[in-house]
Amino acid sequence: MVDSSIPGEPVPGSSATEHAADRGDSAENVSGERHGQASPEDLLAGVITARLKRMQARLEQPVLSAEDIHALRVDCKYLRGGWQLRRASLGKAEVSEQQMRPRDIARALAGPREAQMLRKTHTRAYGWVDVHSQRLLDALRPGLTAAMLGEPMTELEHAPLLRLLSHEQAAWRESPLTYAELEMGLVFSRERIATLATQVVKTREVEASHRLRKWIKYRMFQLELVSAAFGDATLAELEVPTRGRRREHELLDKAASRLGNQHDFAELAQWVGERVLSRESEVHLVKAVMALAEQRLVQALKPLEKAGYA
Repeated sequence: MVDSSIPGEPVPGSSATEHAADRGDSAENVSGERHGQASPEDLLAGVITARLKRMQARLEQPVLSAEDIHALRVDCKYLRGGWQLRRASLGKAEVSEQQMRPRDIARALAGPREAQMLRKTHTRAYGWVDVHSQRLLDALRPGLTAAMLGEPMTELEHAPLLRLLSHEQAAWRESPLTYAELEMGLVFSRERIATLATQVVKTREVEASHRLRKWIKYRMFQLELVSAAFGDATLAELEVPTRGRRREHELLDKAASRLGNQHDFAELAQWVGERVLSRESEVHLVKAVMALAEQRLVQALKPLEKAGYA
């Protein structure tokens, strides 16, 4: 019989369901032994509600600073990671629809980031490539400046974002996250990262690395939710055992940062390929920048290996 399930997607009888069932009394343990009369669901809801309120307070300000925008975009990723905990209970389609709200808020806050990121990556690459590549990057520098100046600056409208946030608050209020969903979701994200890491090791594709980084970030925010709701002892129980002194969330943070660098170098290489250069110069520079991307990938896989993912 052909298995038609999506790789990493929990199905009845899968390890995600079995692991949660094996810990059937864990919700009672978390609630009764460590937090008095508060239920695990109340503790989870309290953390998520507090974050939503902070987001609302920021969005209600007439002017948002760069720090505000960064914090709000992080909050949106956190909420998306929260919805991904419910893949086993709600299904992929429903979760995808629910997380569109924080995704749309984050996109509205993005602003003219592409050219800024290219310029930052250009500067980073300059310090690592050979002299000939440095000269080629020097020649392309005015094009980056022009790209930054050419990106339109749009005025941020707060009202639509506040409406989206209001709908997000209502969704979490009407359908609070359960401890069983948390456990199943953590098993799912662990399996998903392991599947994607294996794919990245085999293919070395930048797009696969990008998906891996996205799921690493989801899991980082999921573990942050566990820590905030139940404390470090419960976090230690639910984290993946690692090889060495660093804990899972520390290793994931390193991997995510390095995968982000890999993606940025790949974007720079693509931008270089679209410039007016001789064929020989283009090949040389793209090869040099993609070598940096490959180096970052190799470095990213090391902490994942220590966490048992690769």
